[in-house]
Amino acid sequence: MKPTPFPQKPTVVLSWPGKQPSPQVAPAPLQRLESFEPERFCTTCQPAAAPPNALYHGDNLTVAASLLDRGWGGKVRLIYADPPYNSKLVWTRKVRLRQPRQRGQDPVVLRQPQYTDSWPEEGAYLQFLYERLPLLRSLLADNGSLWLHCDHRHAHHLRCLLDEIFGPENYLNTITWRSQIARGAKTHAFYFPHSAQTILVYARNRTAPTCWQPLRRQVVLNEAEASSLFLRDAGGFFRTSDPGSYSFESLKRLHAEGRLYAPYGGTPVVDESQRQVFASNGGNLGVKYYLADLGDGRYQVERALDNLWEDVPGLGTTPGEDLGYPTQKTELLLQRILAAGSREGDWILDPFCGSGTTPAVAQKLGRRWLACDANYGAVQTAARRLHSIQNEQLTRQSLPAGAQAGFELSTTTTPPPLSHNLPATRLTITQIDPPQSILEIRVQEVQTPALQDAGREGSWLAWVDSIAIDPAYDGQLLRAVVVDAPLNKRTAVAGRYQLPAPSLPTTVGVRIVDIAGGEQLVTCRVDPKPHL
Repeated sequence: MKPTPFPQKPTVVLSWPGKQPSPQVAPAPLQRLESFEPERFCTTCQPAAAPPNALYHGDNLTVAASLLDRGWGGKVRLIYADPPYNSKLVWTRKVRLRQPRQRGQDPVVLRQPQYTDSWPEEGAYLQFLYERLPLLRSLLADNGSLWLHCDHRHAHHLRCLLDEIFGPENYLNTITWRSQIARGAKTHAFYFPHSAQTILVYARNRTAPTCWQPLRRQVVLNEAEASSLFLRDAGGFFRTSDPGSYSFESLKRLHAEGRLYAPYGGTPVVDESQRQVFASNGGNLGVKYYLADLGDGRYQVERALDNLWEDVPGLGTTPGEDLGYPTQKTELLLQRILAAGSREGDWILDPFCGSGTTPAVAQKLGRRWLACDANYGAVQTAARRLHSIQNEQLTRQSLPAGAQAGFELSTTTTPPPLSHNLPATRLTITQIDPPQSILEIRVQEVQTPALQDAGREGSWLAWVDSIAIDPAYDGQLLRAVVVDAPLNKRTAVAGRYQLPAPSLPTTVGVRIVDIAGGEQLVTCRVDPKPHL
């Protein structure tokens, strides 16, 4: 499908001090830092025909230009963009030890700055987004959509900005999401607290038509709630709906099933001679739709979704998802967005991926994904999350249709510093023979530069976030086959791994990331056992 051209003369134009035309952005080279290839040595696995999922470290302006240069224009079905909000804050992430709480204390050892959400010059924030939105539009398929997440500070500006770039005719809706419940000091806010955020939804080309899968939500009620909202008969609680254009035969069938309702205490009457079904005491017949009886006095009703999302919890009420990264969004929010605007196998893009909720949900729902963030701490958090999800899918053999195992990590900037073979880190490798040659790799001690001044106490396991292993490291690119990346913030890495040995001799590469983001690469050569 050929994408629609960019509108030459926008009908809506937003102005601000210092507004400049969107610049021509030169694509930057994408340097691969690492890849996760869990099926690399699998002899029965089918090779992937499509490009791999990809996580990018760098400014999304240059990443988007590079993707367009590589032929991605018009290939992305859905873009979820959650940019900074110009909150004037410096956002930090919580760095926790990987150990259980002790005496009820949360083991947070430090807070690391992640990004500064402030544009001092008037209009600079709008210029920042104005330069990126046209590139994102060019990446969208003609039947694709953009979901732009914002809050009260600039929602009104961004609606006008999107009208200018996408055209007002491609506006689809404004979602209001209750992201939190007002409590504490917020209950005393002047002129009401801010407890909701906004998601602006735009089509690339509404006449395509835009990919859309209507959703409904399931609501569970107790008996008292069901009694106050619904009618009840021997079949259970029910609601009614006008039969509309139902035929006589259909109404007879519904009557035989006990699914016709007559008001005013009447009964349905079937008149074969007139081929009519009517209510004995007058009024309009209704078709009964019963609530599902879940047992234990609970009933489930299906309801339509509108643009007010009060049933999707924020992170404050789903602490099990909290990865310590600021402004993290919940998975249920992204599940709803991706389910509505995409299908299995579609490409999803998140240009401000933060903790990685969008690619994580895309992986679970059988979508392909591209994700980017300018902050390397965010990329590390997202990568660990994705490793954990894919490990679970592969262990349970539950990779969704349309999904792909593995991904590439690339950068458009100078790669972050990487320590090599620090003396305080010890690694032992043992060969285990028949029936299959196995390498047993044990990480026995870890020390990274980021923790040398931390006054570390206790086991090194509490200080390590992830361990990635490439059993055939070529000295250039770590192609990890095994990645130990616990998602639960209180679970430690195992430190001991067994995997099939490649052809010997080989060099094993082990990449270790500590909880403060320090990385090191440990290498060890493995030679064949001598014949006795």
